[in-house]
Amino acid sequence: MRLRRDRSPRTIALHRYEAVLDRFDAEARSRLAAVGASLAAGDLPLPEQCRLITDEALRLSHLPGPAMVTGFGSIPYLPTNLSGQPAAARLRAIASDIATNASAGYGSAIGCADYFASISDMSFFGETDESGLDVVIRNTPMWRDGIRWPKSGGLANIPTINIGPWGRDYHTPLERLHIGYAFNVLPQVVSDVCAALLKELE
Repeated sequence: MRLRRDRSPRTIALHRYEAVLDRFDAEARSRLAAVGASLAAGDLPLPEQCRLITDEALRLSHLPGPAMVTGFGSIPYLPTNLSGQPAAARLRAIASDIATNASAGYGSAIGCADYFASISDMSFFGETDESGLDVVIRNTPMWRDGIRWPKSGGLANIPTINIGPWGRDYHTPLERLHIGYAFNVLPQVVSDVCAALLKELE
């Protein structure tokens, strides 16, 4: 007799974290809240806290397995960009003008990019679309206990740009910095942008 191996893929359910919570009754919510408070009082990193509370939420939901639960495990760094408001337009014009004349003024070319492709404090100071924050809140397991975020005013929405150093592999162990640009050109660029902004306010 020859046994035939079944190669058909097994279906695995996929749930958002908020969908798992929708199955909870009051008792389950109370139990999960206690777990969240306990994790927040410990010293585990936030992603690990979120993983553990997600595991507990799936157990309390009594959903059949196997299953995958998606969610977020960190504070959100929302993308920012300059708006069309007068203050933002003024900042954009000044920065663009300085970048255009950088080679003649500093002996170094400078470019402008609409987005900074990494995490930055600009996410909390800059102008951003907050409409997507609600779904992030609902799907971040440790939002209430592990993330300190005000109920209002968490994002400043101030016209903001990042005038950064020149280098490679930022936020990695191989991060390198161009010393000449960082300590000679960059401070002058920041100073000139600030001076131009303050001059227009006189």
